[in-house]
Amino acid sequence: MSTSDASSTAASWLIFRSLTRAAGFVGDQFIGRVATIASILAILWATGKLALRPASWTRPVRSVFGRQLLFTCVDASSVGVRFGAAVGVLVIVQAAMWIDALGVTTEIIAPILWKAIVREIAPLLACLVVIGRSCIAISTELATMVVGGEVEVMDAQGLDPMTCLVMPRILSVVISVFCLAIIIATSMVVTGYVIGWVMGAIRVSWTTFLDLIVSQFHSLDLLFFVPKTIIAGAFAGAICCIDGLNVRGTMTDVPRVSSRSGIRALTAVFAVSAVLSVLIYGRLLVFKIL
Repeated sequence: MSTSDASSTAASWLIFRSLTRAAGFVGDQFIGRVATIASILAILWATGKLALRPASWTRPVRSVFGRQLLFTCVDASSVGVRFGAAVGVLVIVQAAMWIDALGVTTEIIAPILWKAIVREIAPLLACLVVIGRSCIAISTELATMVVGGEVEVMDAQGLDPMTCLVMPRILSVVISVFCLAIIIATSMVVTGYVIGWVMGAIRVSWTTFLDLIVSQFHSLDLLFFVPKTIIAGAFAGAICCIDGLNVRGTMTDVPRVSSRSGIRALTAVFAVSAVLSVLIYGRLLVFKIL
């Protein structure tokens, strides 16, 4: 074999090894993502089954569910109003300014604003509020219980951690995201109109503005709003519970797990929202069925 042939063979071998390693890395990442999604779906399926079984709702479980719902939804209502007010001023006033720039009327802009708020902005803001305020706290609480040995004690006492710890928290997160999205959407519309009217950007009366929005309400809006709040909230709650219960190490590892679960939950919310948008707006689900 000549020197040039040997060099060519060595180069081909190096290219082959690089491609093999790249393929192995991509395969490992793909399998890891599939396993993560499978574990999330499994815990959501178990949550649904346990929630439908009356025997699961013992007094301690009801207490955990009530306290989590109070913290995640009721106590976060004022935060949702403030978020909705701030974003409503930005979105509606900015859109009203474009009415003059583009020479269109409020009748044209109002339906676009309504659909954007109900279908995209309000569910996303509700998820952000719940993740930032509650999901990270859930992950921290569960991780602390695991490291401190409380989960093992519960298991030894015959108490199922899935029923007592995970199920009520995921349900609370789902309900809270749905309710907060309604609060945020309402706050955005009301505050946006008030500020826009004061600034002179909106020149129609409140009743006329409200009629324009209500007249655009369609049953399809619920098919956008409900999945984007319930599915995204369920994924966020499941991820934080899984990360919290899977912590390994000492108490110093708890903050790292909590921050990672928050990032993972945010990523999942954006991914779920994007997938649902493609499925719904791409006419793969809703419009074909209807």
